[in-house]
Amino acid sequence: MKKLFGRYRGLPREIYILFVARIINSIGAFVFPLMTLIMTEKLGYTSDYAGLLMTILALTQVPAMLIGGKLSDHFGRKKLIIIFEILGASFFLLCGLLPISDATIYLIIAASNMYAFAHPAMDAMAIDLTNTANRKEAFSLLYMGFNLGFAIGPMIGGLLFAKHLPFVFIGDALTTMASIVLIIIFVRETMPHKEDAKARPELERRQEGSVLRVLWNRKILVVFALVMMVMQFAYHQWSFALPQQMNAVFSDGAKQYGLLASYNGALVIILTPLITTMISKWKALRGTFVGGIMYAISFGMLIFLKDLPWFYVSMFFLTFGEVIVVIDAQAFIANFSPSSHRARLNSVTQMISGTGRMLSPLIIGQVIASYSLSTAWAVVSIAAMSGSVILIGIMKNRKIDQQVRRIGDTVEEAETVTEREAEDTV
Repeated sequence: MKKLFGRYRGLPREIYILFVARIINSIGAFVFPLMTLIMTEKLGYTSDYAGLLMTILALTQVPAMLIGGKLSDHFGRKKLIIIFEILGASFFLLCGLLPISDATIYLIIAASNMYAFAHPAMDAMAIDLTNTANRKEAFSLLYMGFNLGFAIGPMIGGLLFAKHLPFVFIGDALTTMASIVLIIIFVRETMPHKEDAKARPELERRQEGSVLRVLWNRKILVVFALVMMVMQFAYHQWSFALPQQMNAVFSDGAKQYGLLASYNGALVIILTPLITTMISKWKALRGTFVGGIMYAISFGMLIFLKDLPWFYVSMFFLTFGEVIVVIDAQAFIANFSPSSHRARLNSVTQMISGTGRMLSPLIIGQVIASYSLSTAWAVVSIAAMSGSVILIGIMKNRKIDQQVRRIGDTVEEAETVTEREAEDTV
């Protein structure tokens, strides 16, 4: 245990503050896990129409993320996070105070867009605070913080859903505001100055020009984002098709889905330190490849499942893959991003990968309506496997392998410095 959790020692103080803020925020993450059920059960929408609305929600986030990334790189991370997170929480608060209606969906979309403005700044802040040596550990800790709260949040949301829906929105808003208070008080502005950026590794050094020019020189980021688009297409079905399947199989589907989502969060807490230790020396992309295989197994199982215990087995494979993909993918993108374009590159790569999340409910909603849930899970499983197959070709690219080796050399140098700093702190 000391070895597992010792990896998180010596990180920047602000990373620990962000860790606590994510716990608080995700404890109140009631709305998004229940979005499908709000539309189908409370508003009476069909599966395909709910899928269309989920796609519209994701589509409207694209310009918000792109603008948010540009603003963050020019004006700072902290300001963007505070302004837009508070605005998003305010829209959720309105959802809780007003009667449930079609207008609720418009308010949810507005809240989602506010959070999308802040998202690139959040990611860029975490990258600013870390280096190639401690980045996987930092991202791992932040992800674990999210899931510490998420292990509780959906379970509470599932219990509130039937008779106390307004508290789902109000609780989400209040926990978001509480997390922002921590950032206001304890986290400094992290946007790198020109002189600070010179000390970064070659691939992270400041560059002039537009984000398109930077991407032209780092085409691997575009290719990787396209692979992540396929992965996101598959992964997003755990919040769209899975609650529908739970509702079809069990009389208390919303409650069972909430418990399953909480199990996912608890598993992340248990598996994250183990997986972080396991993949700490892996070459870039190997983790994402393994994660895609886990997705394919998990979703393939759902074609046949009717008994509750097997849903938990399937969720284990999904969670294992999820943890590896999140840590490995975030570190890969960060290590290839110049300090001058971090938020913009994050917004662009997430826009590309998010296209899979955007199209997923639309396409799978049509598959469910025209065929069946079993057919939908077959499509999703094949998509996840295809993403892993593409990664094999990327990993065998000689030029990419050379760049990964250069990052590995930088990691070894930075680890020495990090260990000295940790000893000094102790």
